[in-house]
Amino acid sequence: MDAIFESTLYTALRIDGNNICDYLESVTNLLAEFSWVYNFRNIDIFIYDVLEKIPADWVEELVAISQEELWQLPFGYTKEKWPTSLKNFVTKCKKLASYRFATKKFQDTVPKDNSNLLEKLSDKKQYEVQIMSYLIKQVCQVLKCNTVIDVGSGLGYLDEALHDNFGLCCIGLDAVPKYTLAAKERLKSDTCKHSVLHKTFEVKNTDECLLHFKAVLNEAKELHCCCIPGISESRAASAVIVGLHSCGNLSQDMMELFCELEDINAFICIGCCYNKIKLTNFPMSTVVKHSVSSTQKVYPEWYPSISGLRLAAHGTRSHSCSFPVSEEREKNLFYRALLQCYIKKEQIVWKKPKRHVRTTDLADFDTYCSKMFEDHILSGDEKILRELKKLYQEKSQIFHRIRILLVLQMMLQPLWEAFVILDRVMYFKERNIFVEVLEMWDDSVSPRNLALCAYKR
Repeated sequence: MDAIFESTLYTALRIDGNNICDYLESVTNLLAEFSWVYNFRNIDIFIYDVLEKIPADWVEELVAISQEELWQLPFGYTKEKWPTSLKNFVTKCKKLASYRFATKKFQDTVPKDNSNLLEKLSDKKQYEVQIMSYLIKQVCQVLKCNTVIDVGSGLGYLDEALHDNFGLCCIGLDAVPKYTLAAKERLKSDTCKHSVLHKTFEVKNTDECLLHFKAVLNEAKELHCCCIPGISESRAASAVIVGLHSCGNLSQDMMELFCELEDINAFICIGCCYNKIKLTNFPMSTVVKHSVSSTQKVYPEWYPSISGLRLAAHGTRSHSCSFPVSEEREKNLFYRALLQCYIKKEQIVWKKPKRHVRTTDLADFDTYCSKMFEDHILSGDEKILRELKKLYQEKSQIFHRIRILLVLQMMLQPLWEAFVILDRVMYFKERNIFVEVLEMWDDSVSPRNLALCAYKR
């Protein structure tokens, strides 16, 4: 099986097979060298003295530039007078990140058709469903397939678009019963009763799930649609498995099932929430595991961590620049980290407040502490408030480093995401399955925009 899409302009992470090991080694070495930038929860920055680890000569130069210039670092912005170490870091991040971003987006190939917009769906979700459904339609055309298995189908909007716009038959699978019921309720007035089904089904990489999935595929062969002239009514001999923003480990479970099931000829998935991946099954590929082992010879304490995967799931540089960090957000992080440091040191039992922190709560640190302790057993404890204020006074001089840290993390984000996606690419390649990665839409609107597309030979 060759590439379905001839254009390489919207193909992300297009790296020659001979160079992919070198690229992975460069990425893992940089991630290991600068693990101090991300290998923690951001609320723990004072527990691990993270802000103090930012080189003083970097801080001196970065506090002297404007906020607009600071946000341009992930795009390669430097100044000649900067320390060599800082310029090298910016240059390496920019070079390695360039593979994550394609020249154009797949959305540029999608016809502008607003005739079948889905009701009660946000503009962002409309945008994603329209582009994703067009990609699936094109794959189904090439493979002469008219059946789609949508994993994590939710309320069934993608299935509705695939059927109503392209005459495809769909089975939507979701682990949450209320979503299945809601999807059925939404589509109960559809006049085509034999083309879209929704079932409560938790997809996992287990023998039991494999058997149940085979039963679903048999059921799919009974589906047919005659709503759109020219669409074949013949029963499907094969199916395409898809997932739009498949959370955490679900993408990997789908990949493993796809490799096991002969009746599924294509896999199309956009993953998200990488921080929910189980480390026992990551990395998946032999090549990436080797890259990790090679890096650990130089940086023995480094390993693919949840903190790194959490960074992979952050907004991309374009998305973050569209919604720059406000002073309120910086204060919220700074204050919460101070509180976390204190309660950790004093071994205070603490539950995260359910209440949303309002702008007025961030007027100053005293106000913040009073609000956070409002319903706590220690509310009004003057000794604790004095000690917290002392901690604030000790750390307030490095408040300006918060913004610098967030930008440094932003620079490593595309490297972590590339590491995750390339692991999945190599997993398929090692099984002799053709795979490509398409950049679907503008990442400033929706940062999880990489579609992993695999086709069996």
